[in-house]
Parts: sequence; structure tokens; C-alpha cells
Amino acid sequence: MLGLLTKQKRDILILTIGKILQIVIALVSIRVLTEVLSEQEIGNYYLLLTILAFFNFSFLNPLGQYYGRHLIQWRDNKNLSNATNMLLIVRLASIIFSVFISYGIYQVFEYDKYYTLSEFMLFIFISLVAGFHGVLLSAINVLGDRVKFITYTILTLFFALLLSLFIVYFINKSSIGWLYGVAISQLIFSIGLYKDIVKRNKFSIQKIKSILNKSYIRKISIFLLPIAITLFLQWGQNISYRFIVEVKYSLEVLAFIGVGLAVSGAIFSAVESLASQFYNPIYLRKITYADKVDRANAWNELADYMIPIYLLLTVFVIVLLPYLTNLLVAQKFYEAYIYATFGAVIEFFRVITNLVYMVSQSERKTKTTIFPYIIGFISTIVTLYFFDMSENFWMIPLLMAITNAVIFLLLFKNMKKLLNININMASIVKTFTLTIPLFCILFINNDNTISQTLLIISASGIYFIFLAYLVMQKRILVANK
Repeated sequence: MLGLLTKQKRDILILTIGKILQIVIALVSIRVLTEVLSEQEIGNYYLLLTILAFFNFSFLNPLGQYYGRHLIQWRDNKNLSNATNMLLIVRLASIIFSVFISYGIYQVFEYDKYYTLSEFMLFIFISLVAGFHGVLLSAINVLGDRVKFITYTILTLFFALLLSLFIVYFINKSSIGWLYGVAISQLIFSIGLYKDIVKRNKFSIQKIKSILNKSYIRKISIFLLPIAITLFLQWGQNISYRFIVEVKYSLEVLAFIGVGLAVSGAIFSAVESLASQFYNPIYLRKITYADKVDRANAWNELADYMIPIYLLLTVFVIVLLPYLTNLLVAQKFYEAYIYATFGAVIEFFRVITNLVYMVSQSERKTKTTIFPYIIGFISTIVTLYFFDMSENFWMIPLLMAITNAVIFLLLFKNMKKLLNININMASIVKTFTLTIPLFCILFINNDNTISQTLLIISASGIYFIFLAYLVMQKRILVANK
């Protein structure tokens, strides 16, 4: 037991150091991006990300989720090379289909005012191909190689930043130029990731042919179709607002809202991935061959750890936002911290909803996730489209925070019917009580100096890490009793 505990602590240390570096690079990227590009190009940046997210959520991510859910079984059966190559082939077919769809998007939304058709479609193709990097990176983590996972993550982000800067300064000072830097870095490191995943497995055409029958394809389709619908609705709920903002208001308004939500999003995504990168492989191993009771216990243990961490983070981000924004974005976007405040609430409900969503894949009953997201999607889109918020743009993220909370409640109710999952409310209350000292920061006069900003963020960050350590230490000890 002591050996296992030591390994877990070592893994957490490796992931934490790597995640700190990842956070630093990601946040530096936001600062540099907002410094070197104009407000209109920042708006373009978020518009392009919205389009890429549409294709990923609708056509590509469901395949990745199926791949991730069965990864351990394929490794144990020596079929990992076959599965990975099939995924690559199917993704390429989906990407080609997506490029044709992108032509329609270009025409309908009249994007000729921003890009040429060839420029737009080539960008979509290359960026979606580069997205295979994320699937392979996640696979490396699930298979348990922490060091390689961290190494690939840091190198990809670092070279993406360097390449983006080079392209923006010497080739094309635009949002597309910046995103090409990211895509090229992902493509380069995907080669090494692919080789590491398939190196102990042989590719067999015969094995693939033997399983590609109507029964198997129907089984996969039943699993994938509800996921695709749900992910599309997730995109509609959390990202599609950018289309409406660009059409109803302007790219500049989109830039400010996008930057504000990106500050909260970057911090939450980093902590979410740190938590999930350590605990998700453990969770997947626990549920792969488990009965229903053990699967419920596995999820409850995961939630007992992750939800308190997310609550700590929400309070930390909301309280520190004026200082974080001063540090993380260009001065011209400082007022975006107002949107980031609501963004923290949006992110809190997003990450705990994602946690609940895992139950549907555990039980292989993905249809039950659709209804909550339909409610959220329709409520958000209809309200944004038919109500004029030009006098109070902060109402846009407020609306999204409310609808995300509704989705969480509805989804939790549905998932509880599938599995006996529970949320430890006593633990949540205790966690919130521990955050009370952070609220003292609200009474400090913010003079917007770098020295004050660094001091307050550093002191608060140390306190947050201390509280997070207490939560993690408790979960580790419980897991190994």
C-alpha cells in the first residue's frame, strides 16, 4: 500500500509541475495574443474557434470518446494499433465531409468579408487534421505514461507559441496566422504520439475485416449518435453564442466577451485537465470490468475529490479576476474581467456537468443526455437572438451561467436513474467555508500595479494550492485504505 501511495504522490507531483508549466504557457499565450492582434482580429480568432469547435463536437469528438472508452480493452487485447488506425481513417473521412460543410457556412454567413474561400477551407482542413493530436495525447495519459504525456503537452504548447509569433510577425498578422502556428505544432508532435501508442501492437487488416460487420457498426452507431447530438448541443450551449454576437453586434463585442470568458476558461481547463489526467485513468480502470455497484462507487469517489476542487477554484477566480485580468490580457481588454466573473460560474457548471456526463458513457446509455442539453441550447439561443442586450452585454454570460446550471440539474437527475450517484453536500459546505479568507481580497484597494497584482495572486495562489492539497490528500488516503 505504501508503494502505491508513493507512486500516486509521484504522479501527482509530475502532473502538477507539468500543469503549472502548461498554465504559464497558456496564459502567456492569451496575453501575447491580445497584445499583437487588433480587437477585430481577436474577434475573428474566436469566430474561427467556434467553427472548428462545431466540426469537432458534431463529427469528430464522438469518435474520440468511443476510442477513449475502450482504450484499455484494446490495449489488453493487443488491438490498439488496429483501433488507432481505424480511428485515423474514419476521422479523415469525417474531416473531408466537414470541409464540404464549411463551404456552406462560408456562403451562408458571408465570410468573404473576412477571408477568401480557399484560405478559409484550407485552414479548416489543416486545423481539423491537427486535432488528432488531442486524441492521441489523451490516449497516452489513459495508458498511464505520465512523463510522456507532460513532455508532449509542454513541447506542443511551447512550439505552438513560438510558431504563432513567427507567423504573425513575419508572414501573416492575423487570427488565421496565429492558429496555423498551433496547428503546425500539433501536427509535428502527433507523429511521435502515434508511434508511442502503436509501437507494441501490430496492424492487422484481417482483424479489422473480421469485426467490420453490420452488427458491430450498428452497435457503434447506437453509442455514437446520441453522443454526437449531445456534443452538438454542448457546442450550441457554450460556444455558438459567438455567431449571434458577431451577427447582431460586432466582432469587437465578440472579442471582449471572448477574452473575458477565455480567462476563466483557461484557468478552469487547466485545473480540470490536471484533475482528470490523474483520476480519469484510475476511474476508467475501475469501471472497465466492474459491476453496477462498483461503477457507482467509482464515480462517487471521483466526485468527492473533483467537485470540492472546482468549488475552490470558482471562488479563487471570481475574487482574483480584477488582478488576473490585469496580468493576463492587454490593457485594452482590461474591462473584460466583468464577463470573466460570469465566466467562472459558467465554467463551474460546465466542469461538474462533464463529470456527471461520464455516467452515460460508463453505462453505455448515451441517449439520456440529450434532453437536458436541448433545454439549455434552445433557451440560450432563443433568448440571445430575440432579446436586445446591446445596453448590457454582461447579460449574455449571465444567461449562459443560468442555463448551464439548469443543464447540470436536469442531467444529474437523469444520470441518477442510471446509476446510484451522489454528491456529498457536507463536503461542499466545508470546502466553501475554507474559502472565506479569500473574500478579504475584495476589500483591498486595487491600484492596478504589477507589484500589487503579483503579490495578491501569489499569496492567494499559495492558499488555494494548500486547500487543494488538503482535499487531494484526503482522497488519496481514503482510496488506499
